Amino acid sequence: MDEIALIEELAANAIVPAVSQELDGWRLRFNYGVTRRASSVLALGAGRLGLDERLALAAQFYARRGDPARFQLCPASRPADLDEALAARGYVLDGPPTHVQVAPLAVMRQVPAGPAGVSERFDEAWLAAYCASEGVVDPVKVASRRAMLERVGPPSGFAAAVVDGELAAVALGVVERGWLGLFNVATRPEFRRRGLGLAALSALARWAAGHGAERCYLQVSSANAPALGLYARLGFQTRYDYWYRVRPAPADM
Repeated sequence: MDEIALIEELAANAIVPAVSQELDGWRLRFNYGVTRRASSVLALGAGRLGLDERLALAAQFYARRGDPARFQLCPASRPADLDEALAARGYVLDGPPTHVQVAPLAVMRQVPAGPAGVSERFDEAWLAAYCASEGVVDPVKVASRRAMLERVGPPSGFAAAVVDGELAAVALGVVERGWLGLFNVATRPEFRRRGLGLAALSALARWAAGHGAERCYLQVSSANAPALGLYARLGFQTRYDYWYRVRPAPADM
């Protein structure tokens, strides 16, 4: 359980919302609706307040910002029966669970990096390639993702595989306390099925080893079969799942 809580803390440090507020051991996060993880409660601390009081304060935090209260839950969430308590209060599941997978860096380092390299400096071309891969065109959402990337505190590596002078695949790596976290793994549609995503991950593994990392974690939707197959080839195994519960709007209840 301690390792699960650690991975969740590391991931929270790598995905930094616009607003973060500590509430008696919980972390309330708000990011204008861009990514559920950055716009949800990370409930890892046991706290001293009663559960109803904490839930009321969390709901007020999101209501002031026009968002529903959403919780990111995992086996390390506290109190231990938080998922059941939220369900009893009308919070509903929000999407399929996400697998958090872990692996040693050794396997990824054996994959040829090929046309991929890593820069420790964020740039607009990297962001443009990521947005093109994911179909993100809304200027507000692009700006929000830019701000999130610029807020990351631990050492960050921006991997890119280049084909004929174009950024074809990208991935973000964040290193902290011996772990490499992998995020924003994406390949532009016209360059898919060429192993470029693997190349970007391999480049990040080599970069992270130079920063003292020995193990790696990532998050992948349980419904994303192609990604699960790719990560299995690199030695990743599911360590645990996390999921979301959200408080419906009054009209939906």
